[in-house]
Amino acid sequence: MIIQAELRRKQSEYEGEACSVDKVIELPAQRFQQFSRALLADYDFIAENKNAIRNGKQMTISAFSDELAQVRTKKKEFLTQIERLVPWKEWLSLIRPCYYKGERGNKPYPLETMLRLYLLQNLYDLSDEATVAETIDSRAFSDFCGVDSSNQVLDGDTLGRFRNLLLKNGLQEKLFAQVVAMLMERGLILKKGTIVDSTIISAPSSTKNKEKKRDPDAHQVKKGNTWHFGYKAHIGVDKDSGLVHTVEATSANVHDVIETSKLLTGEEEVVYGDSGYLGAGKRDDAIIRNKTGRKIKYKINRRPSQVKKLSPSGRYAAKKAEHEKSSVRAKVEHVFGVVKKQLRFRKTRYRRLEKQKAKFNIMFALANLILADRPCLAA
Repeated sequence: MIIQAELRRKQSEYEGEACSVDKVIELPAQRFQQFSRALLADYDFIAENKNAIRNGKQMTISAFSDELAQVRTKKKEFLTQIERLVPWKEWLSLIRPCYYKGERGNKPYPLETMLRLYLLQNLYDLSDEATVAETIDSRAFSDFCGVDSSNQVLDGDTLGRFRNLLLKNGLQEKLFAQVVAMLMERGLILKKGTIVDSTIISAPSSTKNKEKKRDPDAHQVKKGNTWHFGYKAHIGVDKDSGLVHTVEATSANVHDVIETSKLLTGEEEVVYGDSGYLGAGKRDDAIIRNKTGRKIKYKINRRPSQVKKLSPSGRYAAKKAEHEKSSVRAKVEHVFGVVKKQLRFRKTRYRRLEKQKAKFNIMFALANLILADRPCLAA
């Protein structure tokens, strides 16, 4: 038996809408990639406004771009906050005497643009080339730097030279000192008590370089059951506000207690620290009395093994005293949280101790500005 059947294609459920092309614009390949990435990034905005387009409202590319610029994102809000917090006038006045005068060769890039790019690099932990690429691709970055086209954005090598210029003149330390002085004027750093602590910043362990060696200034250290290779950031924090007033950099194998005296201002009445600072007040270089002649109290947490050896009644009193110390000392962890989580600085990109100290200074200066803007301190 032969069955004859007629095959028909299933009717599509999608109904196309009539449209007309008013104008065709040819874009270079690089510009088209940037435009397409921006459209994909703002897909949610397009989905929300597609009904307005279907209802006959025509939207040109320039108008559409203006609409996208008004959309608030976390990145835009964060950069708006940084724009408000950074003391631009004071920082530019510190850098300008050391900046290029343009007496020979091409005209140098505007100093403020260079500084803004440098801050973006530190705020988002980017390399030189990645900072330039993000400034071209991201509308939030370009608005923060005040550039309208890719021709106004410098290259990665120029940004690296600017960073080395700051390092050569010790400007990162001066910028940090300026922030500390500004916070002292506002009464946020009193220096009546200091919390000392440190954190490990990892360094690349690769030997793929000209010397075929790891960073000679970085060392490895065991913390718990894990080995770390890199540097250590030592900070002194005001016990009342939780803001940093002193920063030191060492290799990771330097013991915390060795740097204690360098983290104090000499005006403290009390010093807090974890068990890594036991014996800090008995060292030869220890600061025993402050500038007014009063003896400084060192309130250092005991090791858990020392508390366990006490009698039950003594153990209860000791645990209560340790809890009081830890409740004050916990403020230093907020600083490390901003640097390592919000600013993403967990691993350094550069070699040599001098560069690490400069990097630590600018990172903790930015952390101070962010922490000082919190409602509990800003009021």
